[in-house]
Amino acid sequence: MKSTATLLISCPDQKGLVAAIADFLLQHNANILHADQHQDAELKLFLMRVEWDLADFTLDPASFDAAFQPIAQRFQMHWRLALSAQRPRLAIFVSKYDHCLADLLYRHQAKELHCEIPLIVSNHEDTRWVAEAYGVPFHYIEVKKEAKAAAEQAQLALLKGQDIDFIVLARYMQVLSSDFIRHYPSRIINIHHSFLPAFHGARPYHRAHERGVKLIGATSHYVTESLDDGPIIE
Repeated sequence: MKSTATLLISCPDQKGLVAAIADFLLQHNANILHADQHQDAELKLFLMRVEWDLADFTLDPASFDAAFQPIAQRFQMHWRLALSAQRPRLAIFVSKYDHCLADLLYRHQAKELHCEIPLIVSNHEDTRWVAEAYGVPFHYIEVKKEAKAAAEQAQLALLKGQDIDFIVLARYMQVLSSDFIRHYPSRIINIHHSFLPAFHGARPYHRAHERGVKLIGATSHYVTESLDDGPIIE
């Protein structure tokens, strides 16, 4: 597996962006493997994802920030660099339904997901057997309506103890509090069983059936304080 770096960029759309980024990488002998860009005309926003091979790259990743900063300032960029050698640590939250959890664990075992999964958190015991089958530690934390804050504090302590980078809610049937979300801004992914923004909230399949919808699916999106209203991933 190649050692690569991936640069994610968002900034005001303007001329010269692609040329400046490509020229910077060329100056440091980067071999670009993938490059995707998108312009949002309504928001006048430019977004780019570019990945390159580090084999012949002459700039040390630790020095990338300082070297890239002049371009970032010039174009008012928000950017982030990710290295393939660094595997983010994922926590999965699940309730009773096991199909999303099983799929994620299978894909991780098949090396489709480039991450570590050090723990699974659930408010029910139903999916413990799935976690044990894949050898992933399973933590049951009961979530009572009158003690939800205490349950979330226990969950956060677990996540902190395992240096968790991000969370996937795999049919976790609890609404996270604003305080919990604050600890992981834009780092919690929800799997909702409808094509958002249609049929958000509970029982979307039932409501889709009642409306006569012929095509259903699922949406992955980032969790915000507004239920099922965060930025859509896919």
